[in-house]
Amino acid sequence: MAINFEELFEEKILERGYYYYLEDSVHEVTKNGDYYEGLVYGTEIYEVQVKINKNGNVEDMDCDCPYAEENNCKHMAALLYYLENEGQIESKKLKKNTDNYDKIVSRISESEIKQFVIEKLYENSDFQNEFRSYFVQYFEKIPKKVYERRISQSVCQAIGRKGFIEYNETDKFSNSMYDHIQEAKNLIKHKEYQAPFWIASLILEELPDLPIDDSDGTTSYVESKCIEVIEEILQKCKNSDIKSEIFNWSIASIKNDSLGDYSDGIEKILDEYFTENKFIDERLKIINGKIQELKQKNDYYSKYKLENLIKAKIALLYQIEMDEEALKTIEDNICYASIRRILIDIERNKGNIDRVENLLKDGMEVALKQNHYGTVMYYIEELLSIYENQNQKEKYKNLVKETLLTYNRGNFKYYKKLKELYPKEQWENKKDSIIKTLESDGDGCHRDDLRQIYIEEQYYDKLLNSIFATPLFEILVKYEKYLKKDYEQQLLQEYKKIVDEKSKFTGKRNYEEIRKILLHMKTLNHGKELVGKMMEEYKIKYANRRLMIEELNKI
Repeated sequence: MAINFEELFEEKILERGYYYYLEDSVHEVTKNGDYYEGLVYGTEIYEVQVKINKNGNVEDMDCDCPYAEENNCKHMAALLYYLENEGQIESKKLKKNTDNYDKIVSRISESEIKQFVIEKLYENSDFQNEFRSYFVQYFEKIPKKVYERRISQSVCQAIGRKGFIEYNETDKFSNSMYDHIQEAKNLIKHKEYQAPFWIASLILEELPDLPIDDSDGTTSYVESKCIEVIEEILQKCKNSDIKSEIFNWSIASIKNDSLGDYSDGIEKILDEYFTENKFIDERLKIINGKIQELKQKNDYYSKYKLENLIKAKIALLYQIEMDEEALKTIEDNICYASIRRILIDIERNKGNIDRVENLLKDGMEVALKQNHYGTVMYYIEELLSIYENQNQKEKYKNLVKETLLTYNRGNFKYYKKLKELYPKEQWENKKDSIIKTLESDGDGCHRDDLRQIYIEEQYYDKLLNSIFATPLFEILVKYEKYLKKDYEQQLLQEYKKIVDEKSKFTGKRNYEEIRKILLHMKTLNHGKELVGKMMEEYKIKYANRRLMIEELNKI
C-alpha cells in the first residue's frame, strides 16, 4: 500500500516511528472506510487513527498521546509504516520524499545554490547546526570549551524561561542533542575521534540533573545514542591516548556518581572494551572505595547499590584470575541473597552437597529475619530438590510439612505434595488434624488455598461455610460448580441476599450488576420463580428508579 506521509513528520520522529514498527509495537489494526485504527505500544498503549484517501494521501491523523496535541507523533508514523508494509516487517532505510528534486536542482546554477545556502546559514540557526554536522570535515577543529558552550546553550534553550521541559516539549531538547550527535558521527566517518567523545560525554553529563518530564523516554533515547558514539570510537580508534581519556572519564564518572542512573551504559562499555589488567585494577580501586562509603549508610537504596558493587567486584576478580580473593569476597558477603547463591552454585559444582544444604538452611534463617519470604521459598525449593535427588524421603516430607504449616501456610501446592507422600489409609487419619491446624488461623479458612483443600477432600460443607462468610457474587460463582449438586437452594438464597443488599444503593453500574446476578440466578433450579418474585417486589418498591426498572425489564 503506497502512502505519501514521510514529509508530514520530522526526520527524528520518522526514525522513532519506524523503530516502533520494526519492534512489532503496532497491534490490532482495523479498517473502516478510509479510516485505519490501531494500538501502538510505547511507554503506554496509545490509540492511533489515520485517514488515507484513494490516492494514498493522509487526510487526517489522531493519537491520544500528549505530544500529538500539537504535532504529528511517532505513534502515527509507526501505524503508517505498518500500513505501508501491510504488516510485514522488512528491513529498509528511511527515505525522504524527494520526488523530482534531483531534476530541479540540476536546472539551478551553482552560484544560485551557493547564494541560497549562505542566506539560509545566516538566517536559520537550525540550518547552521545541520550544515555543520554534515560538512564538519571542512570546519576548523574546535576546542572542548566550545562544545561545552554549545551543548550548554542547547540545553538552556530547550529548558526555556519556565525552567522545565514539559512532556510535549521534549523534542526541543532531543532535536538539538540529535544534531550534536549527528555531528559526532560525521566526525567519526572522517576519522576524528576525540571531538565525538567530547560531544557524547558532555551530553551524558547533562542528563542526570535535566528538569524534564521524561515519560516518553527521551533522555534514555539520547543516552543510548551517546553510548553508541563512544562504542563506535572504541571500535575504530587505534589511538591509545583517546582510549585512556575515555577510560579516565568513565572511571571519574562512576567514582563521583556524576551520571546517576545513566551510568549503566558506561559500566557495560568498561566491561566490554577495557578488559586489560591495568584497567581492571583501577576499576577495583574505585569499587572498593565506593563499597566503603556505602557501608556507612543504612538506607535501602545504598544497600541495593552495595550488593551490586560487590557482585561487580567478584566478577572482576575472577576476570583477572584472582580466584581466592573472589571466593573470600563471596564468603564475607553471603548475607546478601544473590551473593550466597553464587557460593551455592560453586559448592554444588564441586559436589559439596552437605555444604550446599547448610548454606541454604542458614540463608533461610537470614531471609526470615529480613522478612524476605520470596527468598525463603527459593531456598526451600532448592532444599527439596536436593532431598529428592538424594532420596532423603524423611527430610523431604518434614520440609514440605513445615512449609505448609509455617513458611507458606495453607499453600495448596504443598498440601498436595504432602498428601502424595502418605499412603491413602494413613492420609485419611492425618488430613483432618492438618486442616484443623490451618483453620486455626481465624480468617485463614476464607483463603482460596484452604478452599482448594476443601475441594480436594470433598469437604463441601466447609467450602459452603467458607464462601458464605465472605458473600461476594464473584466468589459464589467461582465455587458454584462444586456446591450446586447438594446446596443449590442455599446458593440461590445467598445470591438473593447479595441482590437485596445491592438494591439499597443507586447508580447505573450497580443496576447492571443486579441484572447480571438475577440472570445468573435464573440458570439454577427454581431460579426463574425466585427471580420473578424478586422483580415484582423491586418494581413496586423502587418504582421511581427509572434506570433500575429499565435494567430489570431487560431480563
